[in-house]
Amino acid sequence: MTHTNAPSDELLVAYLDGELDAEQHRLIVDQAHADPALAARLEALQCADMPFKVAFDSVLEHAPAERLQAMLKALPPTQPATFSRRSFLAVAASFAVAGVVADRLFINWPRAESGQGWRASVAEYMALYTPQTLENLSDDPALHLAQLSSVGAQLGLPLSPASVHLPGAEFRRAQILDYDSVLIGQLTYLDPRHGPLALCITASWKGAQPMANEQRRGMNVVYWASPAHGFMLIGRNPFEDLQIMAGSVEKTLVG
Repeated sequence: MTHTNAPSDELLVAYLDGELDAEQHRLIVDQAHADPALAARLEALQCADMPFKVAFDSVLEHAPAERLQAMLKALPPTQPATFSRRSFLAVAASFAVAGVVADRLFINWPRAESGQGWRASVAEYMALYTPQTLENLSDDPALHLAQLSSVGAQLGLPLSPASVHLPGAEFRRAQILDYDSVLIGQLTYLDPRHGPLALCITASWKGAQPMANEQRRGMNVVYWASPAHGFMLIGRNPFEDLQIMAGSVEKTLVG
């Protein structure tokens, strides 16, 4: 299987939910057996099925259901209806714990909230991450390697655990997001002092840009660009810490 015909995350979620017909189900099973990267994506998406409801009832009670419902109604008619409205609200309300599926959905509202581009959209949902969002993700090195390999192949940028290491933070997951039909690689980390971090990478044709700082949604952002890719590191760490981390990544990925 090539990356051009790899099933979307929405199709994989439908597979995990038992919503595919027999032929589609068999095709996903065959592809997952033949492609370790696809198997890793399935395992990551399956994290969203963990039994969080009892432990996080209080979180669900305070979920912004009205806002989510309004966003859902704003979807164009051509948007694939993989989830029912009730299923969407349940997943979106719980993404503070199970982040995988919700990331995919929320990133598909380009400029819906602030009209300021992909960094603004990333900040919209990263501001809602908590340490619990990432604590239950797999720490299997083989899975992480497969995730990084898949994301790197789709971005045209070789990624390895060593090349994306952030000093003082633990790598938790790599996945592809879709922003207005542009792929974004999202690498998430957990810093024991300051909480979740995300290193986001996308293709860029604007040329190299030096590091710059900004604040979005109460979070600190360091961003820069190489000749072929744009980078963004976002978290609640002080700017000085983020700059050190970003410098480490820039050195290993860009040279």
